[in-house]
Amino acid sequence: MGTTSTTPTYFTGTSAYSTDLNNVVSRAVAIAQLPITQLTDNQTTLSDQATELTTLDTKFTALQTAVQAIDSALGGSSFQTSVSSPNVVNVSVADGAQEGYYTMNVDSIGAYESSMSAQNWNVPEASTGTPTTFTLVVGNQNYSVTAADNSAQSVADAINASYGNLVQATTVNVSPNDTRIALQSATLGQTNLDILNIPTGATSTSLQQQASAGGYAVSQTTATWDDSGDPATYTLTVGGDQYSITPASNSAADVASAINAADGSQVRATVVDLGTGTSHDYRISLQSTTDGPMDGSMTLDLQQAGGASLQTQQTPAQSLSAASWDGTADATGTRSTYNLVIGSNTYSFTPADNSAASVAAAINQLYGGQVQASVVDLETGGQPDYRIALQSTTGSSATMDIQKTTATDYQQEQTVGSLASYEVNNSGVTNTSATRDITISPGITATLVGTSGGSPVGITVTQSTDALNTALSSFTDAYNAAVTEIGTQRGATSGQTAGALQGQSIINELSQVLSSISTYSSNGQVGGLEALGLDLGVNGQITYNPMTLMSTDFSSSAGVISFLGSATGGGFLKSATDALNSLEDPTTGTLKALETDTQTQITNLGTTIATKQAQVDAMQATMQDQMSAADALIASMEQQYTYLSGLFQAEDTADQMYK
Repeated sequence: MGTTSTTPTYFTGTSAYSTDLNNVVSRAVAIAQLPITQLTDNQTTLSDQATELTTLDTKFTALQTAVQAIDSALGGSSFQTSVSSPNVVNVSVADGAQEGYYTMNVDSIGAYESSMSAQNWNVPEASTGTPTTFTLVVGNQNYSVTAADNSAQSVADAINASYGNLVQATTVNVSPNDTRIALQSATLGQTNLDILNIPTGATSTSLQQQASAGGYAVSQTTATWDDSGDPATYTLTVGGDQYSITPASNSAADVASAINAADGSQVRATVVDLGTGTSHDYRISLQSTTDGPMDGSMTLDLQQAGGASLQTQQTPAQSLSAASWDGTADATGTRSTYNLVIGSNTYSFTPADNSAASVAAAINQLYGGQVQASVVDLETGGQPDYRIALQSTTGSSATMDIQKTTATDYQQEQTVGSLASYEVNNSGVTNTSATRDITISPGITATLVGTSGGSPVGITVTQSTDALNTALSSFTDAYNAAVTEIGTQRGATSGQTAGALQGQSIINELSQVLSSISTYSSNGQVGGLEALGLDLGVNGQITYNPMTLMSTDFSSSAGVISFLGSATGGGFLKSATDALNSLEDPTTGTLKALETDTQTQITNLGTTIATKQAQVDAMQATMQDQMSAADALIASMEQQYTYLSGLFQAEDTADQMYK
């Protein structure tokens, strides 16, 4: 019985040894292919492992998502609110909220400041057709606005585009031929809302006299003024001189009054309040009325008889108003705007009015980090003589000036803004706010829509278990799917073939992560997952009973929340999140890293296999050429042998014939 050769044919020769030569090539190629076969087997094994790793990654990613869903189920969406007077307060709930009962007394929902053009908006452009650069005033601050043109709509659009976070501008058709610009503040409270046109090249009037001999000495009480005890005798130090004064009482006001009466020609005392709200912090500020040292000294001090110094010497003021401050109101259709000049820098602002107090307050509000403006009354003959003193708060010696310019004013106040006013939980503390959205507790925001008329509005915040129930059910499914997949890799089911990852350390690590999640416990009212209806069976699977969750939540809702915690704040969720992140973190996660490493090995093996296969192919081609040449040579020799053999055979035959 014949057999069929399975030897690959690498070439077909003509010699009697062509088959042997082909076998030489075949054997050499087969030997060279052995390492490649082993590498290919390794690559196949790794590919199987990569597939299983991807499957496990999918399962654990789903479990991670399920844990995140539990965290979300405890957020704002799981809360319900009930408000006794919805026409007074609307309530929204976000993450961080807790169940509870709250009350609010709403005295005022506040009002937004508004203004409107005094007449039809009609501001011609320059002769060159260039749009006017207007000055928008919000509060005390000036803002430049240049629209596409000077039309009311273009100017309103430009204001909204650049300063919509501060003010809302709209156009209003008061009549068919009367269009105006209306402004409304973005926050509650009284403020300035104006549109000005400062003439190009307008001349500003300088209001300050620069100090030239060292400045105007300034000091301020070091600590909150102590007005206790019987009227005391004080020693006032002005430069190199001292004066004894005895005020009617120890109050800051009476002491300041006594100083001004005794030596008002050299120093002026004013009471300043450094406190906030209803918490006062009265101090006495002393300022010299003349530039430079007084009898050789810049000291302004105050002491109780036999006591320590009460004042802290401050940087001298660099400038003082050259004349009594003119606080005259502006004529209709005009408005004064000011420049604060510090060295080479100019800052524009527009105060509520032209009084020295308003101008100084605007400077301190906007530029208090660089300069302190103080109102000084150089009163003479019982007549006030208000001036503004400017002193650096940074120690700078730069010149300081206030300049005044008159601008065209287009707006008139429509609504006087006011802050919202409310009280929470009958605390007796009245709060004010520049917004109607009030955070009464973390995650709980009350929006004021009306006043309560003195009757508290009740707000009840409760948490539903519906979202948590759904999340725990999904968690159970995801957890069990991960357990099943690990069992598949181990061949845990009788008769089941183990997976490609059998014996790999990653399987043990994944099992430990699952165990840490399912066996988590705490010392609180809720001690473990079983109290939430999540029971761990002997097969490693979890069964979920929603009725148990409802019972536990009813008896201890706070205990459930405390046990679960949050992904970042502790409890079960943080423990589970951290455990799963150790696997799934894109940078440091063990499972992710192993997936990446396995894929890298597969790619590298593919490259190695391709390189070695190319080497075998080259060897094969070389041997084919060599064996073909050898076969051709042998065939030629065989032909020569046949020819010579024939000659010898013929000669032998002839020799036999003639014997």
